Order: sequence, then structure tokens, then C-alpha cells
Amino acid sequence: MHQREDRTGEGRSALRRWGPLALVLAIVAGVTAVAFTGGDDGADGGGGGSAASTATTAPIELPEGVVTWSMAQADDLDVEFPDTCDEETGRIAIPFFFRTECFADVEENGGATAPGVTADSIKVVAWLPAEDDPVRSLLLERIGFEASNEELKEVYEGFVEIFQRHYQTYGREVELEFIEATGTIFDSAAARADAVRADEEMGAFAVLGGPVIGSAWTDELHARGIVCIACPGISGGEPTVFTLPPSNNQIRSHMANYVSRKLAGKPAEFAGEELQDDERVFGHLALGLSEGDQERAEEFEQRLADVDVDLAEQVIYPLDPSRAAELATSGIASMQAAGVTSVLVQADPILLPAFTQEATKQQWFPEWVLAAPPFVDTTAFARTFDQEQWAHAFGLSYFPPPVDPEVNPPIQLYEWFYGSPPPVEGTIPLLLLYPQVTLFFTGLEYAGPDLTAETFRDGLFVMPPTPRAVTQPQVNYGEELGEEGIYAGIEDMVEVWWDSEGEGPDEAGDEGRGVYRYVDGARRSSAEDWTDEVRVFDADGAVTAVEDLPEDEVPPDYPSPADD
Repeated sequence: MHQREDRTGEGRSALRRWGPLALVLAIVAGVTAVAFTGGDDGADGGGGGSAASTATTAPIELPEGVVTWSMAQADDLDVEFPDTCDEETGRIAIPFFFRTECFADVEENGGATAPGVTADSIKVVAWLPAEDDPVRSLLLERIGFEASNEELKEVYEGFVEIFQRHYQTYGREVELEFIEATGTIFDSAAARADAVRADEEMGAFAVLGGPVIGSAWTDELHARGIVCIACPGISGGEPTVFTLPPSNNQIRSHMANYVSRKLAGKPAEFAGEELQDDERVFGHLALGLSEGDQERAEEFEQRLADVDVDLAEQVIYPLDPSRAAELATSGIASMQAAGVTSVLVQADPILLPAFTQEATKQQWFPEWVLAAPPFVDTTAFARTFDQEQWAHAFGLSYFPPPVDPEVNPPIQLYEWFYGSPPPVEGTIPLLLLYPQVTLFFTGLEYAGPDLTAETFRDGLFVMPPTPRAVTQPQVNYGEELGEEGIYAGIEDMVEVWWDSEGEGPDEAGDEGRGVYRYVDGARRSSAEDWTDEVRVFDADGAVTAVEDLPEDEVPPDYPSPADD
């Protein structure tokens, strides 16, 4: 019997249980570390061939000892599969659209194949923020993150139990421990000390999550050879650091194709009246947190130039709220002086209100074109921007739309297994944790019995891309890109626009005016998929939330373990 106490309360608002999956992926992998300060995969392309590669371009093969259902059927292999395998489909028997195919059992798993690994166990350490960290109120609580660390622990443990029971781990059990941050997310010394403790005192083979700003935690874990799932991205993190949001390079590829195919050479039809008839002139507004940000801005400019799109102005500003008015005044003035009609936005949600207010003060109403900036593409923060300006906002997001809890995949999986909802208020904490656990257990399956950091990397690199879906981004590691493998997971995006008259709940469940709408039923696209068709500010087919699963995303039905 898999029962857990229902601590959610009878009176919980259903609206508070809504929340987009990729929103929390951004929190986990780094609010700024990926989109603003790092996470580059070091390559130059936007797509690639089908063979995964490392920095040495050597093809990655399936690790030794791994036998999938499809391999066994194709080669008529005499192997046994766990009793959690649905032998009619060859996939794991759980009601989860993103489940993997079955993996065969092995007689021997190699024993202690790596630090933190024995014949019977794998030590995994999950990172938790300090309870008094101001980021909880500054960012997370704004979007409905109200769970205590005890609740987060219970959710982690719940999902680990689900996947331990059903996924192939080659005779080992995951031993989950927790490390609570000893400093704020801005305290790099504390983050580095915590990483040392995860290794030397806790003996981790892998860690889940980490501080959302800065690289000290990830740098230290990487130097120690510890697998890091959903940690803030760093350049040169192979073979151990796997982020979930797209890398800067992937975002550049999306934006280059999106802007060149849909927008360039055409009138700024979505700007204010005075600019609507002008041919688009592009500017770039971006947060700069490190010296490398100027280089990344230059790379962004060059990627656009490669597709014949020029930037008339770039404004790279520091995260300094005390100078918000000053930065906004000079930034907006320079954009106007350069004749910009369309601003490519890679800004942050804390200072962006000042820029939008200043634009209205200067009576300048450009198009605001989102370049997948974390949190800016959430309704909770977008309502804080000047609404006269944001009525002209559209572009790309890697966040999928909110999903009704009655069909939300992780919620339904949890409730199927335990017979009750997850023990947290709202879906944001739940969705923060679930992708980490899912990715780790999938990596274990593909890594095989000889578990090391390298075989884990190889496993994720040969793992097929997750299915293209509306409720969840497509995740794909290791697709060949230049000369280096990709360690950033999400590779598709969705087109959005701001409906300033629309009404509904934000990510924290608060009703209000102004919502993001997702074009074409929130259909997601790869970088190469963008066409010249423009459908923003067209309500036909644009959704604010997913209330019913697309037919091809409805999972199969299996008996609930909670009924045993």
C-alpha cells in the first residue's frame, strides 16, 4: 500500500496548483547562470547530425551491458526484463507519457564502479535552499513557491520512490540525502564549502540542483568529478554537469532564425502607432552579470549578422536596483537615438519594469521581442511591467503553458502511485524537483551496470530525445554540435504574446488582468522549425493554459499501487 498523508488541505485553491514545468527548470538550473552568465556548450551550430560527440568528436556508443527492449526484439536476445515492463509496448508500465522503454536485468553490476557507488547503492545528494534565503521572497514566492524544506524533502523522496520502483537501476538503490545551503544564493564561499561537504562528508556520486546564481557550487562539484543534475551551467562542464534550460548557444540559434524569418525587413507592425510603418530596426537589451557577458552579447550580435540581421544598439546593464532609474533613462535614450523599433529582450524581471516605465515616460513604444529571458516570460512578473509597453511584447519562451492539475503529468503520476496529491502547496515546488529525479533515473538506465560519471554522460548522450509535447519541453543531450556535445537539455521553444486585456491566474494563483498567450495551441518548435508565418496577437488558436491533454500525450492506464 503506497499511501501518504494528504497535507494539502481541503480548501486549497485549484488555481494555486497550476504552474509551467520549464519555469521551475529555470529556477533549478540557474535564473541567470544559463540565460545570462554561462551554460554555453562551446559550439557554433544550431542543430546537427544524429551522432552524439564529445569534445574529441569520438562517437558515443551505448554503454556496455545496456540492453533495451527494442534491441532485444531486433536481435532476438535471451534476456529478462523487470516486472515493471509492459511487454505489449516495451515501455515501463506507469501512466506517464514521458516514460522510457524497458531495460533488461543483469546478473552482475560491477560493484563499486565509482565513488558513491556500491553493488547495492548509489549516493545522491539533493540541494535545498536556506529557509531564510531572500531569493524565496524576491523571486520564488512571487511565482507560488511556498513550500518548506521539509515539504521539498518529502516530494523528493516521493518521486525517488516512484522511479526506484519502476526504472532499471541494475540492482542498486538510490540513497537520497539532503544538504541545506549554509548561505544565500549570492554566497559563493558557502556554496563551495557546501559542495565540498557533499563530496567529503556525504560521499555523493551525484547531486540534484544547486544555488541559482553563481558557479562556485558547480565548479567545485565538477572539479571533484561529481555528476551534477540541474546545476547552474558552466562552460567546460563535461562530463558531469547537465543543465535543463537551453544554453546561450541554443537560444542564439532560435533567435537568429526567428528574427530573420519572421521579422527582419518588415514593418514593426506590433509597435506603437508612430513606429508601425517603419521597417524594423533591432536593438538588444540584456542583463550583464560578468565579464563574459559582453563576449556573449557580441556572439549574439554576430549570430544575427550571419543571417543578415543587424543590431543598431546594444544595452548591456548590471543588476543594480539602486541605479534602476539611471540605467533605464540612458538605455532607453540610446535605443531611441539609434532608431530602434524592436527590442530583443534578454533582461531580468527586477529591473525591466524601470526600462518599460522609462520608455513610456519618453513616449517611445517599440516592439519588445522576448529572447527566452527567464521569469520575464511569466505572468506574475509581466504584470509588473508597464502595461502600455508590454501590450507590444511577444517572442520566444522555453516555458510551456500552465497545465491543469487534473492532467498535469507529474501531479497525476504522483497521485496514481500514492493515492493522494503531492504534499506541497502549488505545483512550482513539485515541478522544481520532478525533472531532476526523472532525468537522473533515465541516465541510470542508459548508463548501464558499470556506473561512472563517464558512462552516465554516455548514457544521456545516446538517450533518444524526449517526445515533442505541449506540456513539457523536449530534452536532448549530446546531439552533435560543432565539436562538443551538448550538456543543456531543452532544445525546443514556444511562441508567446502578451494579452494585456486577458484575465486569469498567474503562476502563484493570483487572479488579475494580463496573461501570456501561447501561439498555435502552445506547439513547440526547434530552432530550424521557425517559418515566416506570424501569428502573434492573433487569439485564434492561442491558449493561456492546457486544460485537456492532446490526444497523443494521453498516457496509458495502469492499476494504481495505492490500491494494493
